[in-house]
Amino acid sequence: MPIIDVPEDKPVRHPEYVYMDYARHLSGRLRRTITGPMWHGPSLREALDGMNAAEAVERPIRSMKTVWEIVLHVTARAERARLRMDGLALEEPSPESDWPRIPIPCTAAAWEYSQAQMANAYRAMAVRVCEVMSSGFLKVVEKQSYNIATMADGVAEHGAYHAGQIVLLRKEIRSRRPRGANVTDLMW
Repeated sequence: MPIIDVPEDKPVRHPEYVYMDYARHLSGRLRRTITGPMWHGPSLREALDGMNAAEAVERPIRSMKTVWEIVLHVTARAERARLRMDGLALEEPSPESDWPRIPIPCTAAAWEYSQAQMANAYRAMAVRVCEVMSSGFLKVVEKQSYNIATMADGVAEHGAYHAGQIVLLRKEIRSRRPRGANVTDLMW
């Protein structure tokens, strides 16, 4: 193994501090996935800003999920990842648990609740990342081939990916609205 020459004026950081910095970084990424700001585009909350329940259940592109389905999906994935961080050996989710059904009736209150659950799932994951840092940040997740740090990073990337989908769906939904029409005029 080669010897690394470290200048005396640059103190060597203990590995635990490096993990702590990385945990804070990942925790911040998870929070920003919900709240922003993101460098590449809007956060999940920003992408959903002003969207109502009627818009959230529209399917403007037949081959894509609805915005509400996406919100429930990213919530389920973040919650599952947090449970895995707690040591639960979970198999890959079934399609039904990976893409939960939209609650019926599709009320404004149910839509607000779904969005709050999404934000709470990401916040809980962000907190858990910092708690787990010293006790096994690089520990391999039960029944998986990746470690906790990789999983947490994936949850942030997953949310960012779906925020982009939401932006595209939102544009399509709003482009079909007649000029001058209010959303409440179009609700069924």
